[in-house]
Amino acid sequence: MKMFALAACAAVLVAVPAAAAPVDDAVATVTTTLDKFNGGDVAAFIAAHRDGAVIIDEFAPFAWGGSGSVQAWLDSYGKDAAAHKISDGRVDYGKPLQANSDGTSAYIVLPTVYRFKQDGKPMAGKSTMTFVMVKTGKEWKISSWSYAGATAVPE
Repeated sequence: MKMFALAACAAVLVAVPAAAAPVDDAVATVTTTLDKFNGGDVAAFIAAHRDGAVIIDEFAPFAWGGSGSVQAWLDSYGKDAAAHKISDGRVDYGKPLQANSDGTSAYIVLPTVYRFKQDGKPMAGKSTMTFVMVKTGKEWKISSWSYAGATAVPE
């Protein structure tokens, strides 16, 4: 009888899939958001952020915050790209260098490469992006992110 009980317990443990850890869900939100950005889905990119998200990036004015900050960042990105003849910008990413969560907030650091064309020439800059996430209801939202990277070089 003991063997039957052990076998039944083992079957239940094998049959029930493990739930994703909160940090895994937060990382998935970040990577999905970057995929949406890369695909040109601006609405999904904006929706992935909480209103007032804080953004730090390498072009002027370098910091965005307050209501509408994500759209303001997109506008600044577009102006900077036009001024420097940049097109086809995308962010490729690897596995997190660090990812921590307490279930209601998360801290995620991704190795990234910013790829683009400048005056038609392929360029790439190794970088990292750091995200702070907050759980809003059942959804993870980006509360802040920063980009830090080396000067891009020809690919």
